[in-house]
Amino acid sequence: MERFTEEQMVHLVAYQNLYGPITPARLDVVAARLGMDVAAPHMKKGRVPRLKDHVMVWSRAARPPQTGREMLATVKGIQAAYDEADNDRRGRRRRRA
Repeated sequence: MERFTEEQMVHLVAYQNLYGPITPARLDVVAARLGMDVAAPHMKKGRVPRLKDHVMVWSRAARPPQTGREMLATVKGIQAAYDEADNDRRGRRRRRA
């Protein structure tokens, strides 16, 4: 308790009153709630962040398995984006020279 200032303690109590106790048992939910609070002001008007969009899912059963071809397509898509960004960067260098 000595680590917190009086103002920080007020913020912690207010947060707990709104969203429940902060405990190490479910820090993933606390981090997700914090992510929601950070994302909310940057969303389009009328949109509200959802908790399930910010909670990490650790279960393999929560997502459908991918085939080898689907994984390869994902990797190729990521590589294409990096290649395109690299080409753009190189093109800007040539124009400057």
